[in-house]
Amino acid sequence: MSVVAAILLLFGGMAGLLGSWNAARPLIDPTKRYSPRWLPAMVVTELSPFWLLVHVAVLAVGLWAGGWSNWGGRVGTVMLALSMLLSVWIVVRSVLAIIELRRMIGGRIHGATGRARLVGLPVTTPPGVREAPGIVWWDRLTLDLIRPDDDRRRLPVVVYVHGGGWTGGDPQRQARDLYHTLALDGWATLAIRYPFTPHVTVEQQVATVAAAVRWARTGLGSHGIDATHVVLAGGSAGAHLATTAALAAERDVDTVDACVGLYGVYDMANRNGTRATWTKIRDEVMLARVSDDPDRYDELSPLVNVTDDSPAMLIVHGERDTLVPIGEAEQFVAALHARGRPVEFVRVGGAEHAFDAVSSPVSRTTAALIRDWLRATVLADEPTGSI
Repeated sequence: MSVVAAILLLFGGMAGLLGSWNAARPLIDPTKRYSPRWLPAMVVTELSPFWLLVHVAVLAVGLWAGGWSNWGGRVGTVMLALSMLLSVWIVVRSVLAIIELRRMIGGRIHGATGRARLVGLPVTTPPGVREAPGIVWWDRLTLDLIRPDDDRRRLPVVVYVHGGGWTGGDPQRQARDLYHTLALDGWATLAIRYPFTPHVTVEQQVATVAAAVRWARTGLGSHGIDATHVVLAGGSAGAHLATTAALAAERDVDTVDACVGLYGVYDMANRNGTRATWTKIRDEVMLARVSDDPDRYDELSPLVNVTDDSPAMLIVHGERDTLVPIGEAEQFVAALHARGRPVEFVRVGGAEHAFDAVSSPVSRTTAALIRDWLRATVLADEPTGSI
């Protein structure tokens, strides 16, 4: 029994310390080298209270079963203790980030429900929200419609573009806190699906996003909604596609009232070295080197396509993003400022990439911040009760 307990403590301590250290301090410089460790870092960071509880449970069971009597158990206990200290710091870091975000929020922050309160998933539909999944909208592509659970017809609309590295993903895997927060505030969200590279080009993906904007204006009527405003939003690769489409829009039917980018890629050429060189962009997304097709890389980089007519933008990025470091967002915001365009930049303290893939206090607080920004930016001139 004591040997099994010692093994539990040893391996639990090793896994815990590695996971906590990875979340607290990147093991690899994300501007020099790509690492998939961002994903476990995100999970540990966003679910840090649960992660801490797991440590307490492993430590309690291991010591109760006599693991301390074995040298391996003692080593494991020390590692668990160190990991718990790091976990406490991660919790404190998240609390400080929430305090900072709350200073920008005037409205309510909605809580989680069910198991999501502990483990972040599943993010179930709350009362007051209606979801219609799998609506076919264009060329066999589907979207999920999330709206208030009432009969209002005139609603502002957000077209949300999910992430997944241009080659995969699904809108149900991220931003569900945002969908629900917006619906409870009187917005409809079209969480769209789009074709993936390398089966289509990035240009075709951008064209699909533009088609979704047009559909929001012309196709939602058959689903009981007349769009009063249309906003583009997206996360990661979806933020790239959303901002690219927003900046490229020329016809009135393609333009949007605002655009929100979360932890996005804004320079496909990575000309300033803000992130590690991703062979994926060359081999699976752009299907060409920067040197072989520099004009195309420029055309698909929001960083160099800001114009005097660019819509208002909200750029949200985690300060601890180790997949797309925050420098990517900083340079895009600087480009928007240089052209005198309205932009607000929100740094989310301690947050990793894709921090809204699970329901966490940081995710829900960020959703409330986006809601308030959209109210002030898009709906500022709306008469009370008009939506």
